[in-house]
Amino acid sequence: MIQIAILDNHSLFRLGVQCAFNGASELQVSGEAQYGMELFRILSRKLVNVVLIGVNRPDDRQCVYTVCRLRKKYPEIKILALADENAAEMIPSLTAAGVNGYIGKRQANRNELLKAVRKIAEGGEYVGRISG
Repeated sequence: MIQIAILDNHSLFRLGVQCAFNGASELQVSGEAQYGMELFRILSRKLVNVVLIGVNRPDDRQCVYTVCRLRKKYPEIKILALADENAAEMIPSLTAAGVNGYIGKRQANRNELLKAVRKIAEGGEYVGRISG
């Protein structure tokens, strides 16, 4: 079973991502958070294999900080960045900080999300399309 935590500041987006996992029996959402502090509370209480982290702004340094902190405190957790096309320029910084993959929020569909999560959970990397 792949246990997933979702971090994004948009509650409707988090709900949509959770719904995308319906019917995928080996994937389960263990928790969702609006802010990094909430995410780390979830991680201290629950087993999580993959964190999905939303990147919404081109200057979202908080996401880079959160990824660095995840790598330091929970190096075994895999991280998939879900990037808004406006935040595409953050991908090199997030990759350097240690994400295992990324997909575009606007471009990805359910099948790509499931494929990306499964691939990084198995130890691989996933590179999705972010713009146009």
